[in-house]
Amino acid sequence: MQIGGSVASVDQNYTLDQNYTATFIADDRQERAIVLHMVLSFVGGMLLGALGAVLADGPDLLYAIYEPYAYVLFVVIVGRTAASLGWAALTSLLATLGPIIALLAASIFKSGGEFLSLGSNGATLNFTLFTLASFGLLSYFTKRDDLWGDFAGGTLAGVVAIDGLDKALPGGLEHVPGFWPESVLVVTALAAAMLFSLRRGKGRLRAALVALIIASSYFVFAVGL
Repeated sequence: MQIGGSVASVDQNYTLDQNYTATFIADDRQERAIVLHMVLSFVGGMLLGALGAVLADGPDLLYAIYEPYAYVLFVVIVGRTAASLGWAALTSLLATLGPIIALLAASIFKSGGEFLSLGSNGATLNFTLFTLASFGLLSYFTKRDDLWGDFAGGTLAGVVAIDGLDKALPGGLEHVPGFWPESVLVVTALAAAMLFSLRRGKGRLRAALVALIIASSYFVFAVGL
């Protein structure tokens, strides 16, 4: 009986050691994945910002499509793939700061003292930065299979639509001549693709309704109806 009890105790200790080792390895992999996610968020943002600086010298319509929608897509992907809400907030901030640093660095080498930024003025820049960082959090909430997830997805698409309307309407702060109608169709397709990829089933319809309400409200406000 004593020998049998000793063998059982050894087997139990061996099982506990295996479970501890497996847990340690899983935690280590998760930590490495989080660190890699942070690095890619920042570096990816910088690369997008560098490409944006190059496109700034090209056609205005092409740059108007790239900025800020390329950054929006990137931040949405970063937030969606984050391990938790806290990491979504941090990595979204890093993904937003990356383009800023790249654009500021490009401005140093820009002839004529032209300043590159994510907006035509300070107020627009601050709003754009806040919006981009918030997109990461909203995209993380789209993981939820409830009304909150639908609201988050609809808000994302609605804000993208607002930016497109702002560039298309003559009275918009970021109005770009020629943005209507081809570029507006591109922005609409982008918003629809976000809804389609982030939501499922009836959630797409509810999210689309939220986006429509947001975009319509801004349109009514912008045209002064």
